[in-house]
Amino acid sequence: MEIQQLYYYMELCKQKNFTEAGYACNMTQGALSKQIRKLENELGTTLIRRNTRHFELSREGEIFLEYARKMTEVYEDMLQKVQKNREIRIGCMPVLAPYHFAAVVADFHEKYPDITLVLEEKKARDIMNHAESYDFMILRESTIKDGKKYRFYPLYDERLCAVVYDKHPLANRKRIHLKELAGEPFIFPVQGSGSYEMFYKSCEKAGFTPKIAFEFPQANTIMSFISEQVGVTITFPKVYEEAKCTGICMIPLQDEFHYPISIIYRKNQSLDYAQRVFLEFIRKYVQCS
Repeated sequence: MEIQQLYYYMELCKQKNFTEAGYACNMTQGALSKQIRKLENELGTTLIRRNTRHFELSREGEIFLEYARKMTEVYEDMLQKVQKNREIRIGCMPVLAPYHFAAVVADFHEKYPDITLVLEEKKARDIMNHAESYDFMILRESTIKDGKKYRFYPLYDERLCAVVYDKHPLANRKRIHLKELAGEPFIFPVQGSGSYEMFYKSCEKAGFTPKIAFEFPQANTIMSFISEQVGVTITFPKVYEEAKCTGICMIPLQDEFHYPISIIYRKNQSLDYAQRVFLEFIRKYVQCS
């Protein structure tokens, strides 16, 4: 019996569903089922009744769950006292400030002072080029080309909006279609940022190629140029609220352009204690927010 199998079993009891538990355990439903079968074979008893429509533990399964919790608590207590300088490396896209991720990091550090979070803020392209060097990545899902290699846990989701100067002909509209901005000079984030590529593709999906007048790495610079009536842009509401200045306004788009931000990690990645703690903390944080 391995300690990891106890975590698999407890997660299954928590989710009451093999598919959901498999996702949480970073494995397929079939692989999780095999692990539970191994436990049952080793124990010589049935832990889960499989002849019912609803998830149901046997009496032995309930007893084993109690011991699994006790044993993992002792195991984690041992790790906390023995392991030092545990470190989690996270590659982050450079626009997390509007989503107040710093508060998440601060709360995690307060609860787990022995686990160090090392955050590297880089362009999405640079993070993906060095994906193997990170335990987790925080990126918009659309930046991942080979999604089959990774698992995604959504953190935030927003739809694109337009930002124009307050004297623009469309400024008083409640909603517009993105194609109504065709022909306008656009001010975009720099290429390779991830946002540039998303915005460009969104314009193409709307039926036009954007005319890009300027590219800037900072959202507040983009907004300042719009306030001077140099051009327009598209962005996300939280980014707009964080960087907005006088003389501009945001207009929601009727187009369904969703770009969720997720915690991303490799499917073949074996999560250690610190990584599991971090992922569980993030899940609870998101559920409560």
